[in-house]
Amino acid sequence: MLKTVLGKVGFVLANMFVMVILHGNSKQFWPKIPYLSLKDESTGEHARLLFNTLGVVTLFQALIGRLPRERWVARGVVLAAMPAALPLIIFFGQKVLRLQGHSAEVYNLSMVPILPIAAMVAEDAIAKRG
Repeated sequence: MLKTVLGKVGFVLANMFVMVILHGNSKQFWPKIPYLSLKDESTGEHARLLFNTLGVVTLFQALIGRLPRERWVARGVVLAAMPAALPLIIFFGQKVLRLQGHSAEVYNLSMVPILPIAAMVAEDAIAKRG
């Protein structure tokens, strides 16, 4: 039980760490990573960032032996579904909730831990069904 919880916390923290590195901004002291980092602040680029983040963490987990084969299909579904859902999440904040300024920034920043948690929950649900 404890090992499972620590693995899930590790997955979320790894995704948050990779997302911050790949997102980058004008104040970062590390260079942007070619092909993986954001090119601009568009919704499509953020969906690509989410895909790249999940992909890097998945690759790392597979390389160190922390991603069991029975979860590969579930992770593949999550790798496709989460970035596809991100434009809807952004649309919800911008058009439905009509968030602007500081509120929009808080909403967007809250996605950094929420998206990996949602990915983990979706993967668990898919793996249990399969």
